[in-house]
Order: sequence, then structure tokens, then C-alpha cells
Amino acid sequence: MTALPVTQPRILVAEDDEHISRLIAFKLGREGFEAVVAKDGAEALRLLGEGPWSLAILDAMMPFHDGWEVLRTLRGMPALAGLPVIMLTARSDPQARAGAEALGARFMKKPFDPSELVVAVREAMESAP
Repeated sequence: MTALPVTQPRILVAEDDEHISRLIAFKLGREGFEAVVAKDGAEALRLLGEGPWSLAILDAMMPFHDGWEVLRTLRGMPALAGLPVIMLTARSDPQARAGAEALGARFMKKPFDPSELVVAVREAMESAP
């Protein structure tokens, strides 16, 4: 299978809150990214297999595989193991941040400023191997 070139950065947004996912997709679209929304963890895993992807934004709490499960699964997939990931969560405890960082993901607490999310997306993509 030949990999398709990524002409526009393609970002998976796995978020079960429709309002938040639309906000993220709108903001990313205005910044020149293609945002593809998954409404739950199962859909996120299916879409991840349909790459190519530039980055994934995962909500920590979703039905049918939470963001943590999705992150652990993709880290075990050779083609996606190095994919930059931003983990969104309402949790502010140090364990949540440490858990995301241990799996190579950036951590962003909800509620978030959409402009700060775009900055985090750009930084994560620039620092990706």
C-alpha cells in the first residue's frame, strides 16, 4: 500500500461533545488544517487506520474506548507510534498530566482557549520526529 502525501495537515479530533468537536474543527480549519471528527473511541481507532495523520487530539473521557485506551493502542501500532497527540481532559490532577506525558502526549486541560490549542497543535507537529 502506497502512502498518500499529506498536502494539508490532517488532524483527528476524537471528542464526544459535539459542541467542543465542532469548535475545534472550525478553529483548526480556519488555521489551514483538515480536521476529521470521531464521536467516540471506537470511531477514532477505525479512522486512525485510514491515515495518513499529522496529529490526533483525544478527549480523555469518551464512550467505546476512552482517550487513554486509544492512545495506548496507537502507541502500539508501528505506523502511528510516533504520531503527535494532544490529550484533552477536565482532570487537573498531576496523575493525568503524568499519564499523558508518559505515553508521549501533550496535556491540555478543559476548558481550553481555542487559540492556545492551535499553538499546542503547531508546537506538537514541529517537534514530531
